[in-house]
Amino acid sequence: MRALGAVPPRVAVHVVLAALPLLSITAHVAGLVPMHVSAGAVVIPTALVLLVLGIFMPMPEDRLVIEGLRWGILATAVYDVFRLDTVAFLGWWGDFIPTMGTWLIDVDPSQRVLGGVAGYVWRYAGDGGGLGVVFIVAAAATGLRRLGPTVTMAAAVLFAVGPTWGGLMVTVLLPRGQQLMFPLTPVTVGLSLAGHVIFGIVLGLGCLRCRDLEGHWSGPRVVDLEKLARWGELPDPVPVPAFADIPAALLPSPSRRALAGGSPAALAPRRPAPRLPAGGLVSGTFRSPTTARETGRPWLRPVVPAARTDSGAFEVTVVDATVVVGMAPVPAVARDARLPWGAHPPPAPGRSLEPADFGLRSAPRR
Repeated sequence: MRALGAVPPRVAVHVVLAALPLLSITAHVAGLVPMHVSAGAVVIPTALVLLVLGIFMPMPEDRLVIEGLRWGILATAVYDVFRLDTVAFLGWWGDFIPTMGTWLIDVDPSQRVLGGVAGYVWRYAGDGGGLGVVFIVAAAATGLRRLGPTVTMAAAVLFAVGPTWGGLMVTVLLPRGQQLMFPLTPVTVGLSLAGHVIFGIVLGLGCLRCRDLEGHWSGPRVVDLEKLARWGELPDPVPVPAFADIPAALLPSPSRRALAGGSPAALAPRRPAPRLPAGGLVSGTFRSPTTARETGRPWLRPVVPAARTDSGAFEVTVVDATVVVGMAPVPAVARDARLPWGAHPPPAPGRSLEPADFGLRSAPRR
C-alpha cells in the first residue's frame, strides 16, 4: 500500500475540489457558509489555478480528471432525463435546481430563469463532474477494475447511493432542508434514489470503457484492492509437466540413453516391476534422489513454486523429473472388455513397464 500522504499534492487538491460543489450546497442549507461565498472564494479560484497548471505543467493524473469530468457529466445528463420527466411531465415533485442557482449568484429567488442557468451549469460541471472525478481517480488509485466488471459496477452504484444520495438525504433532513429543496415523501425519496442508481450505473460503465485508466496513475496504488481481495488465499497450484513434455537433456542419464536408443546395457530388460493390485498403488515410501540413483530407481523431484509476484505468475524451474517405477495405469474395466477412450491396457504378467505405457515412444527391442 501507499501512504495517503504520498499521493501527489495536485491530485489531492483535485479530489477535494471535486467534492466541494456538492458540499457547498450542504453548507448553505445548514447556514454555515453562503453558497456564493464558497463558490467565489474557494471553488472557482482553485479550479482556475488547477486548469493553468494542467496546461503548462501537465502530469499523468490530469487525464483522470478529464475522464472523470466527461463521464460524470454524461451520467448526470442521463439522470436528468429521468428526473425532468418526473418533474415536467408527471409533476411528481418540483425542480429545486433553479433555486440553488439563485443561491450561487446571490439573486432573488424569483429570478428562476437566471437561477436555472447558473444552477444547471453548477450541477453538471460541479456536482456531476466532480463526483465523476472522485470515482475515476479512486478507481485508478486502487486498481478497482482488476477485480472485474461486476465489482466495478457494484462499487459505482454504491458510490452513487452511499455518500452521494446519503449526503443528499442528510441535507434535506436539516432544519431548512425541506423548505429550501424539496419535501421528503415516499415518492421523492424513491425517485431520488432511482436517479442516483442510474447515475451510478452510467458512471460504472464509463469507468469500464476508459482506456489505460491505471496507466495514468503514477506510482504505487494507494490501496491495492486486488491484494486485499486475495488475502488469505493459498497460492495457485503449479501444474507438474508431463513426462512427454520434459526435454531429454533434463532426464537422468539411464532414462536419457534409453529414450535416445543408446547402449545395449541401457536397453537391457529390467527387473519386472511389481504389479499393482486393483485397489491402487504399491505400498511403499519414496527415497531420496541419491538412493534412487544408486538403486536404479528413477525419482520425481517436486516442483517448488517461487514467491508470488505482482503479476500473479510463478517462476518454476524443473530440476529433474522421470517416471516413478511401480506406477502403472489401473484398468477401469475387465481386461476382456472394451476400454474407455484414452485408457491403456494393463501390462502383461512378467513384463516391465515401458515408456510406451505412458504415451511415449520407446526404442525397439533387439
